[in-house]
Amino acid sequence: MSGTRDGRARDQPLGRCPICESMIPPGNLLIRYESADGWPKLFAECPGCEDPVHPQ
Repeated sequence: MSGTRDGRARDQPLGRCPICESMIPPGNLLIRYESADGWPKLFAECPGCEDPVHPQ
């Protein structure tokens, strides 16, 4: 099974928008980075409200 370093399958949604609750597809990923605590963080464009958000 293919996946990314954090264990997510590449074809699964990144999560939900914290603003409008839309599912965010992997193609909407803008940037992925590691925070100071070592956890990966994502920043993606929501297809529903079109805002850049941290998927939840």
